[in-house]
Amino acid sequence: MGALKLEQNLKDIDFKSLIEEGKLAEIRNLRLRLVQSWMSQKISTYKLCKLISGFNEKVIQNTLTIFSLEFSWLRECTFLEFGSGGRGEQVLTSDQDNGLLWLKKPDEYELEEACQNIIMTLDGAGLNLCPGNVMINNPDWRGDKKQWKERLINWLSNPLEKGPWQFGLILDFTPLFGCPDEALELREELWEYVRTKPLVLKFLIDELQQYRVPLSFWGNFILEKKEAHRGQLNLKKSILAHLTNGVRILALKYALKEVNTVDRIRKLQEAGHIEKSMAQALKELWQWTQLKRIEIGTSCLKEQKQGHNYLNPYLLPKDEQKRLKRWLNNLDKFLKLVFMGTQFSV
Repeated sequence: MGALKLEQNLKDIDFKSLIEEGKLAEIRNLRLRLVQSWMSQKISTYKLCKLISGFNEKVIQNTLTIFSLEFSWLRECTFLEFGSGGRGEQVLTSDQDNGLLWLKKPDEYELEEACQNIIMTLDGAGLNLCPGNVMINNPDWRGDKKQWKERLINWLSNPLEKGPWQFGLILDFTPLFGCPDEALELREELWEYVRTKPLVLKFLIDELQQYRVPLSFWGNFILEKKEAHRGQLNLKKSILAHLTNGVRILALKYALKEVNTVDRIRKLQEAGHIEKSMAQALKELWQWTQLKRIEIGTSCLKEQKQGHNYLNPYLLPKDEQKRLKRWLNNLDKFLKLVFMGTQFSV
């Protein structure tokens, strides 16, 4: 099947039948083939991540539709997607980060059975189980709106509550199945809480300050020391997390409605909160990092290996190393902007 035909037929894929027939491996293979096709067409990384997220959303929505036939109460629930899925910027090896919001709590036995079946189906279809257990099988990630609001605010307002809300995961979520109204109201109330509580915003900034950009004072890359990935750079935790969190904090501070990181950067620039050159540098770093993660994930899946987010930057071409160092320097300047609340250009 040609590259163009694969892209055109994405909307026509019968996900429902594939899931009902248990052809989950076929869904995984199809995702890989589509990503390879899209990459060969040289589309932007921004669009590529949107397409991958869109593919995963279809898998999730059709999975929930199927299980709602057996568990009718699911139709009155809302499935929440957190983190990169909530921002529409997933990569090939993104795992699950989800929650369940209900109007009325279902039967406990049915609830446990349905949630377990759903996450295992998604896992089989290529959305791996979350290592931090941020999934609907975990009671901490389901409840009614009141329970959700109390829980999320508690996580945000208590600096000792480290864990699932680190990196601001709980601040970026979107409804993928069911009625979206309560979920969107919950998200807006949560954002408003952060905006109107300077201490909470300070907690988020303090959390961001605990981590440093992986570039030394002398301009050398700061690499992993743990044996498994010694001498490599963690693209997700050492670069992308800083960028995403810093941009999110400013977006919340200035009451922007966007959720996607690139969209937030664009709006911050348009509103005059960051200079054009700074915005361009941040977008370039985001796209480079995401593309590398997709390339690594593609290679791992083709070789049937576990996906990861690591590379040795010293194996990159010299000009690419220089660009990466320039981007990281700009990221460091941007984070200082966030910390200090001042504006300056690159």
